[in-house]
Amino acid sequence: MKYNPPAGSQDPDAKYVTGQPGKVRGSAVPAEAVEHPQREIVEVIKKAGLTPSADDLGQLYEAILKIIGVQVPVASKTETGLVQIGDGLNITPEGLLSVLVATSKQNGIMRPDGTTCTVEDGVLKVLQQSNDYMEAWRKSWIGVPRYWRSTELPDNHCWANGDLIYFNDWPELKEIYEAGGFEGMLMGWDADVETQKSNLGKWRPNASIPTGLYTPALSEQFFRNWAPGADTTAGTWLADTGRNATGVVGALDSDVLPSGVFFTNGRGLTAVSSGDRSIVKMDLSKQWKGHVGTEFSPEHIWQPAILYLGRPAQV
Repeated sequence: MKYNPPAGSQDPDAKYVTGQPGKVRGSAVPAEAVEHPQREIVEVIKKAGLTPSADDLGQLYEAILKIIGVQVPVASKTETGLVQIGDGLNITPEGLLSVLVATSKQNGIMRPDGTTCTVEDGVLKVLQQSNDYMEAWRKSWIGVPRYWRSTELPDNHCWANGDLIYFNDWPELKEIYEAGGFEGMLMGWDADVETQKSNLGKWRPNASIPTGLYTPALSEQFFRNWAPGADTTAGTWLADTGRNATGVVGALDSDVLPSGVFFTNGRGLTAVSSGDRSIVKMDLSKQWKGHVGTEFSPEHIWQPAILYLGRPAQV
């Protein structure tokens, strides 16, 4: 709406003067100064869907509220509009908006440390050195046996059970292999069966110019940690060894009773009559407190062991 100055004024922005009888002549009011504001107010009331009424002097206010609620869009990155106060902001009863400081329990604003992230032109960026570190850490796990919480394989892993893994499917595994990442834990591609059995913890190429690797065959095996200076080579397999079990059996007619792993049928060792001799028996569980089975083994838990293969090839 255009401003309408007093009638006869040459200044388009001239002010109105209040007249004082006998002293000051008041400004002449042109019809437009009265008509135009009324018509503009009525138009706003109509645009809000209301019917102008001479008995309601609050219609303009009501119309403004209604139009704001209906026609003003929700704000976006490309369009100005209404916003709602989120978790990282706070607004007081007086309408003061403030940004909260971020904590472990609360969203809010944070200050980049300059080491892992920084701000450029208002945009938060993760520094490349942090990305490089995380990528190197991820790749360091390729081919490393580790325990798993489930009997279901996670993505990009395989069981450490001697299966053949092809480089075409897992190019990052090939990258680690060609960079010497399995040094000391590889047997020859043409290793015979006995050599393979003696090196269950090692990887084996499938050919002289390999297209893949056989994984270590760790199923049903016990782990014993290796470090430089150990008595055996890393990745080798050792056969069962058992604890010694001892006992004493005295000669017939002696007073020495069986001990240790030996015991009798309760008649003693003295010959009572022909065919009525005491029988000497041996039971290793007496020495090992009942813990016997079909193989020598320490106390153990059956825990799934898996291998990370890196990212798969892109199809």
